[in-house]
Amino acid sequence: MNYEILDHTADVCVRVYGKSFDELLRNAAYAMMELITDREKIIPSQKIEIKTKGETKEELLVHWLGDILYLHQAKKMVFRDFEVHIISETQVKGKAFGEKIDLEKHELSSDIKAVTYHNLKIETLDNGLKVDIVFDI
Repeated sequence: MNYEILDHTADVCVRVYGKSFDELLRNAAYAMMELITDREKIIPSQKIEIKTKGETKEELLVHWLGDILYLHQAKKMVFRDFEVHIISETQVKGKAFGEKIDLEKHELSSDIKAVTYHNLKIETLDNGLKVDIVFDI
């Protein structure tokens, strides 16, 4: 399993795993999008480029997810798949593959307002990385 939804008081928290930092970013994007809608119903017919920066890995993670959330809200899109390429320790670029929201096909579950820094710390495990991410809903 690449992520799991955890109980949290007023928000939604997910625990995300990855063997590498780029995999952690990709799995975090999958987890966030799965909170929004069923990813299996999304046809990845459109591609959007994403390039983001952050001072730390945690900030880079929040900015990456924030950019995807912005695309979801501003362009009214949902995404099924993601590519991630680490450019440097402070920069990542990637692609989001998805389509415009179709309410007959995409049941929207959670209305995520923001990605938070609440208790955000990427931890190193024997077999990769782990992070708990809290979303403001």
